[in-house]
Amino acid sequence: MVQKQKFPALPFRSLLFISFFLFSFYSLGSQEEEPIPGWKDLDLKRLEWESVQGFKPEFKSGFEPTEPGYLKIEKFPIVLNQLYKTPVSDKVQEFTIQTKFNLNFDPKAQVFLNPIRLYLNFIGENWEIYLNGHLLQKEIHLNSDRKMQIRKTLRDMELQVDSSILQAGENKLVFHMLGDAPAVHLSEEDYPVLSPVFTPTNVDLGFYLDGDYTLGVEYDFSKKIGVLLNLSLNTIYIFFGLYHLLIFSKRRTDKYNLYFGVFSISMAVYSLSRSTIIFDFIQDSTWITRIEYGSVSLLAPLFLLFLHDYFYGSTLPNKAILAITGWSFAIFLFSFFAPFQYLMISLRAWQISILPSLIYLLYFMGKAVYLRKKDASLMAISMFIIVFISGYDVLDSMFFQSGIRFTQFAYLLFVISLTTILANRFIDLYKQSEELNIELSHQKLELARQKNAFFRFVPMQFLSVLGKDSAVDVNLGDSALREMSVLFTDIRSFTTISEKMTPEENFKFINGYLAKMEPLIQKYEGFVDKFMGDAILALFSAERVIHSENNWEGKSAADRAVLAAIDMRRRVRELEEEVKGNHGHVKGVRIGIGINTGNLMLGTVGSSHRLDTTVIGDTVNVASRLESLTNLYKADILITQNTLSSLTIADELAIREVDSVVVKGKSQPIIIYEIYESDDPHIRKLKDATLALISRGIILYKVGNFKEALQNFEQALKVYPEDIVAILYRKRCQEYIEAPPVGNWVGVQHLLEK
Repeated sequence: MVQKQKFPALPFRSLLFISFFLFSFYSLGSQEEEPIPGWKDLDLKRLEWESVQGFKPEFKSGFEPTEPGYLKIEKFPIVLNQLYKTPVSDKVQEFTIQTKFNLNFDPKAQVFLNPIRLYLNFIGENWEIYLNGHLLQKEIHLNSDRKMQIRKTLRDMELQVDSSILQAGENKLVFHMLGDAPAVHLSEEDYPVLSPVFTPTNVDLGFYLDGDYTLGVEYDFSKKIGVLLNLSLNTIYIFFGLYHLLIFSKRRTDKYNLYFGVFSISMAVYSLSRSTIIFDFIQDSTWITRIEYGSVSLLAPLFLLFLHDYFYGSTLPNKAILAITGWSFAIFLFSFFAPFQYLMISLRAWQISILPSLIYLLYFMGKAVYLRKKDASLMAISMFIIVFISGYDVLDSMFFQSGIRFTQFAYLLFVISLTTILANRFIDLYKQSEELNIELSHQKLELARQKNAFFRFVPMQFLSVLGKDSAVDVNLGDSALREMSVLFTDIRSFTTISEKMTPEENFKFINGYLAKMEPLIQKYEGFVDKFMGDAILALFSAERVIHSENNWEGKSAADRAVLAAIDMRRRVRELEEEVKGNHGHVKGVRIGIGINTGNLMLGTVGSSHRLDTTVIGDTVNVASRLESLTNLYKADILITQNTLSSLTIADELAIREVDSVVVKGKSQPIIIYEIYESDDPHIRKLKDATLALISRGIILYKVGNFKEALQNFEQALKVYPEDIVAILYRKRCQEYIEAPPVGNWVGVQHLLEK
């Protein structure tokens, strides 16, 4: 069944409501400042401005027109490199500019209830400000070679002024400014038309924007509201961009979501780089400028790639789009990696190329409308507005320098229209997926039933060992060599028990028994390879357990197999009571468990028409023989020396050596041990009490000291007379005392039966 694509709805109404609420809050909270008698806020741009090259300590209180390099500044903005036609250089340039204003009252005799603010729309790159010779703020950061370490080009800077510095009559406001010289230059003689506009000079040195420059006490709350509105819009744009990237991560075929997501975030980054907020996080304006130039260079190609993928799908973009993308990406890299004094080149290059790009964007959109592409008309209306406003912003940056940008606001209109378009598209996709879901639902249910039926015959762990992901991949003869612990168990004297039941009772009993045993095997990360009547063959992989729900990390295969066997024996004790209750004529149920650890082969056998899974190897055969020996030694759980060596929890368990035997069909002896952890409490106490005697007796028996071995076994039988192990060894010792063994004695018992 096709999964429904669920995407979170964009809360634009909520965000816009918050923005409107905050806007209203600041509007209602703004109160007109109480006027000061005789004081009138000063528009600094209307004052007379003067400048000189260089700086002297005495310039703090102002300079005279007789200083070298004196110029009278005619108008704002003030770009000092252009004003002085600074030649190409790698040295820091210094200038001093000043303005004067008169106060017709004595400021010291007035009480200023509100602070005096100096507001500068733009100032850069390094600078210090003096009022009547008093330092207001210093942002000069030069190293020993008089190179700028940090640039402090600020926008919308507010500085509080101590009223005690003001004086009746003439006051002088002095700016000491430092910055880079132009990196390259176009001479007016060779390029009389291009040089005034496209000269890649450093415009940050001075007051680049023709904005608001005031000294006053009235606070303009519209600035705060503008910052708040800008932040709110950028939050929407970033959220909108992340939303589209999330959609792309879920649906990779629609690359237009990727392009538009990155475009939206780039728009927000560009807008934020022009606000005062970013200066709270990045102190060096070098990086702010790089971010601004780099992010703005990506907008046109990302928008074109978005439109192309939206209307034409995965077809390769045409040469025009590829050329614009390549050129813009080159500007992006140049903005981040070029020396800073050359950075204005990237801005001028982008400004030159963006106007043709916008014209091509209009052509591309017009063609989409002409070809009746879906959603083209609705998108074109808002897109045309963005293009014209973006063109105005570029022209303003090149010619007017007002510093006011409208692109980020016009982009909101496009966001709203695109939201409507995508919402309609999602509705169409949802309807299509619903129809497809209905069509495929029956097929999926049938496949699920077949898959579940298969894994009821072949465990998934078996496929995992073979390195197969699906039953379809399994072929005849697939096999793998693995180290595992094999657990073999069956019910003792089951034939005798089953004779007292009807066939129906037999099946019910066996199924009930197996249903209780398998979960215990699974609990310890094992799996059942086969059910053979009342017998179970289970496997525990030696591969490290990862992310176990039952906290078996670090436990070996032997650990988990033994723990499973102990739980199975305890569960059988509960089953005995159930059997007695349901079948009074049946005596208690006992099981024998044999565990061996080693290498074995897992694989598939059969024919091309029918396959079966199996395990082959001495490890499996010995586990089976060991299970048979549990009846001889009257032990519930027997393990081999290999399993004991693999245990990490041996010290926590009740274990004793039982015998050294050569089982039928084998030539090498094996040492077998009994796990009596799950024995009845009183039996376990007796075995614990005789453990040392049994162990010492077996050692003496193996070296042929039968008389002393016999003494240990007889002492053990005095404590626990029913111990079959001590009884067997006592009988052997008595026989070998009367008729000593011939040949090389190693204490191994040869068993001729299974």
